[in-house]
Amino acid sequence: MGNTTKRTKSEGSAKSYPLSGVQALQVLSMLKQRHPELESEISELSSRVFNDICTEDVAQEVYSALNSLEAHDCWEASGRQWGGGYRDEYDVADEMVREAFSPFLFQINTFHTTGEFASELAYIQGVLKGLHQFQNEATTDFSDYAEDYPVSFATDILSDWCKRHPDDSSSRELLRVFLSDQCPDWADGPGDVLAR
Repeated sequence: MGNTTKRTKSEGSAKSYPLSGVQALQVLSMLKQRHPELESEISELSSRVFNDICTEDVAQEVYSALNSLEAHDCWEASGRQWGGGYRDEYDVADEMVREAFSPFLFQINTFHTTGEFASELAYIQGVLKGLHQFQNEATTDFSDYAEDYPVSFATDILSDWCKRHPDDSSSRELLRVFLSDQCPDWADGPGDVLAR
């Protein structure tokens, strides 16, 4: 027979479990159902966590995602295929870069669709800084395949932002100043999008 021990309140705090994201949402939903009076507090805390953007952290995540790509992986996936056919190494490299970068585009869109425009702007600044850092400081042997992507992605991101916020001149100026300070060689090129 197994030995079980029952803890009392005086013996310590409740045990916490490493829940998956889905499980944590289930617990939160159950808590809200049991205690409807907590709904506004849950909403406030969710908003605070969702909108807690550190530009430096975002930049590091973008840089790391792109700098972790390796030419060896590209070479292994390209060339003649077992089932027939051929995959060009530049096509494979394109897929790798786009796959590594897609979570950041998804997050920008999520901020926009939820109406969290200040967070969208802060997150975009982090993404731009990470792309710029990758362009100038990449240490991966894959960077030869990805040399045009940072400017292209930055231009697309800024162009999309301008289309979504055509009348937000103060944020446009904020982005212009950010590029000038953090990505000075992009004041022209991607920065030209902001001047339109």
